[in-house]
Parts: sequence; C-alpha cells; structure tokens
Amino acid sequence: MQITIKSLLCGAAMATLATASVLAQDAGNITLGFPGGVGPTDVPAILALEELKAQGWTADYIEFDSPDIQTQALLNGDIQVASMGPATVFAANLAGADLRIVSNNNSIDFIVLAKTGIETCADLDGQIVAYHSTGSTTTAHLYRYIADNCPDISPNYMVLSGSANRAAALLNGQIAGTIVRMEDWIAATGGEDDRAKILALLAETQSTLLTQTIVVSAKNVEAERGDVEAFVDALHGQFAKVYADPDAYAKLAAPYLDGASVETVSAVYAALVEAELFPKEKALSLSQIEDTIAFYEEAGRAEAGALTPEGVADFTLSDR
Repeated sequence: MQITIKSLLCGAAMATLATASVLAQDAGNITLGFPGGVGPTDVPAILALEELKAQGWTADYIEFDSPDIQTQALLNGDIQVASMGPATVFAANLAGADLRIVSNNNSIDFIVLAKTGIETCADLDGQIVAYHSTGSTTTAHLYRYIADNCPDISPNYMVLSGSANRAAALLNGQIAGTIVRMEDWIAATGGEDDRAKILALLAETQSTLLTQTIVVSAKNVEAERGDVEAFVDALHGQFAKVYADPDAYAKLAAPYLDGASVETVSAVYAALVEAELFPKEKALSLSQIEDTIAFYEEAGRAEAGALTPEGVADFTLSDR
C-alpha cells in the first residue's frame, strides 16, 4: 500500500492566484484525497486548495494507490473531501457506506483507442483490449461503448492499471485497444500518432454521465459544511480560470504534474476547454445523477432502485 501526502506549493503559482489581500487565520481544515496520481483535470482542485491555504485554511492533499483505501480514509475522517468516480461512490453505498457527491469535477473525458489497422469497434473481436480493472468507472464506459456498437464481439480483455500506462502499451504495440483519459493521450502524442487512432470520443455519445466528482461522507458533512462549501466555491472559480486562459492556466498547473512541459499541459487544457469538459455551472445536475445511476443499473452494477439521487448526492452544497 502506498499513500503519498502532498504539501501545497504556495509559491510562485500562488502569486498569480486571485486571493484576499488580508488572509484569515485558522479558517478551517480541509484535506483532499485522490485515488491515485494526479493529472491535469485534478489540478483545479489542488489550486483551489492553494487558494484556501492562502486565506488561512490548513489544506493538503493525499494521493492514494487505491479507491478502496481512499474511501476508507473518507469514512474515517482522515480526509474531508475526495475526488472520486461514481463507480466508487455507488459501490461503497451499496456496501453500506453513506457517501454524497457534492460537485462535478469534469465531464466524461474518456476516449477509446485502437492500434493502426483497426477501423471499427467490430475489429476488436479477439484482440487484446486493456482496461483498468473489472470494477472501474472507465471499464463500465468501455463496456457500454462495445454494447452499443459491437455487442457480439469477444475481445481478449487484459487488466492494466493507469490510463497513461495503457496509452503507452498501445503505442508500444503490446495491446490492440483500450480506453484512456483524453489528457493522457494528448500528453503522450499531442493528439495524433501513426501507431494508433481514436475510435470514439465518449463525450460525444455518453455526455450526460458523470465520471469524476467531489465526494464527502454524509455523517461528517454537517460538521465540515463550511469547509466543503468554501472548497466547492474555490474549485468552480478555478474552472472559470481554465476557460478564461488555458495557456496561462497551464503555467500554473505544470509544477504539479511531475515534470510535464508547459507546452504539453497547455495542449491538454486547450483540448479540455474545446470539448467543454469542465463544468460551467456550480450546481449539480439532477438529470446527470439520474442518468449516471441508470447507466450503472444497465451495466449490472446496481439493482434497479437500490440507488437514488438523494442517496448518492447532496445538492445543497453546490446549489447556493
């Protein structure tokens, strides 16, 4: 088990953030948990923490190596908020937890890729197709893509964790197809590569489904409401900054992305902004919650009626 506790920079990046000129003291405490290493779609949450820290909050974030460990940390109160996929939220609640989605982090940014020579979904029949794990959010979306486009095929599925790792395996000829996050494809190739091609942008066909959300523990939310509300407000302020100037935002984000060049990060944010994958409205969408629940019911991950919007989401924290 690996848990990486990250200290916020509060350095050059913060000098460009719009923060209060008079900083509060001991405003509160907030620790954010990620299920793994962070990417460009996670940086707005980190910079939201930076903003709160500059205003007097005690703020940190933790990279866990497992959604299960992240979930337990949230339930135990070791972290106050989590960046978490709906699959993790739903599975935890079906097992007896009481988690609540309080904000969208980004819309579906998954793309289905295949090696050169594979032209359609049907061509993946019998081919090695890699996914993160049998229960992951991305795998559910890959299954939906196949069910909608080529339900009779039988790929040779292979577990390969990490979106960036799957992109690399495809480019190296180790697998024939996979599903990855757009940001990892852009970072690896700039968007095009003669060794592989995009079969589908799932934002075009599964656009109403939530894929990465901000989550709290229902039993702790009242005691931590002020901190969570401040974080959600700051997060959506960061989304507005991404839309306003992706290139400038890339300069802020690059120090958090393990040596990624500003040029690469800028290309990723340009693609995310063009596809409008960050939410423009702070309020949670009831219809998106309903569609996402229905998606997991159809995928066999939940019995019909076992999950309800009110049971998996708190609409009051973002709709203020």
